[in-house]
Amino acid sequence: MNRYKYSVIILSLFLIQCVQKNKNVRSEKYEKIPRSIASEKKLEFPKCDNPKANYLEKQILKLPFEFLHPQENHWSKTIPLTCIQFAQKNFKGAFAYCGTEEDKPVVGAPKPCLSENYTKLVYNAYHDVKNCFNLDPKNSFLQIMIESGFHINAINRTGFDAGIGQFTKNGILRVMDRNIVSRTGRLLLESSNPACARISGAFRDIQKDAFKIEKRCSMMALPQNPYRSLVLHYLHTMRDQSDLKRLLSTRIEIEPILNDEILEHLVYMAYNRGIQGTLRLVDGYIKSRKAVGAAITSEDMNLWKNLSRARSILKEEPRKRQILKSAKIKNLTFAEYAMIHEQNYLGIMAEASEIVKARVGEGCF
Repeated sequence: MNRYKYSVIILSLFLIQCVQKNKNVRSEKYEKIPRSIASEKKLEFPKCDNPKANYLEKQILKLPFEFLHPQENHWSKTIPLTCIQFAQKNFKGAFAYCGTEEDKPVVGAPKPCLSENYTKLVYNAYHDVKNCFNLDPKNSFLQIMIESGFHINAINRTGFDAGIGQFTKNGILRVMDRNIVSRTGRLLLESSNPACARISGAFRDIQKDAFKIEKRCSMMALPQNPYRSLVLHYLHTMRDQSDLKRLLSTRIEIEPILNDEILEHLVYMAYNRGIQGTLRLVDGYIKSRKAVGAAITSEDMNLWKNLSRARSILKEEPRKRQILKSAKIKNLTFAEYAMIHEQNYLGIMAEASEIVKARVGEGCF
């Protein structure tokens, strides 16, 4: 059996396992959050009386009640609602208007008013997708916070990366390949999980030309989103995970220590940098360790444990970074190697984690 067919079968079996579980069972998009923001003790929502910022509310109110009503009894794992609200409040990127999924995004919309309906819609959709596919909502919180601030209509002004998942042309094509989206839709229909049923009610197949900029609203328009974008984010992540695991199995220095946690961290990096870019970084790190005769350990590859220490490299002047690139450093973690080679996305993630912990607490990730 060839590798392509094998991958398709494995992915299909994985999707079937996830959606049929019982209900009981890029850096410019994120700016430094001001230190003056006080810790939120009580959830409060603004009055959305400004029509210029309240453009999503009319569309949200047309959605079925179940999409706005809390469903905690049907979720096995949750994060606090304040996590989503905090991410939405402090996102500093651009936004776009979208009438329908067929439209081209009109960049220049103000940040949508953070009404209770809007925040709860995103919160419920995020948890429905995580519950349907048997995932922990803590695992991708920081990534989505940095990418889009959990905003339905977030957009990159230059590349038109769109929606909660900040999908690019290549990202959309990646999840459209091998009929993954259509097969996922069929499995959602067959599931008895209430969360999967709600997803199925909003989830729609995307058109073959949805990757075009003229159709980028397919990643942002209601009522298809935020569910569609969140499901596609999951599918994209699973493809990256499958591909990375297969490709890293040929790196004898990495394969013996490649556990689920390390693979998950590399998948986060791949979402921003791409599979090949991530592999080039890993190969460069392997080469640097060989140069000093150092074996790579699981501790070396753990990004979360080493990010805070690696952040100090961000403060180095460009000249000093160049010196570090050519230096033979005996004790060097993968996070530090990435920082030296100007992978500032990791630094942004490290800073975001510290700010969220300080302002919201440990419950978000």
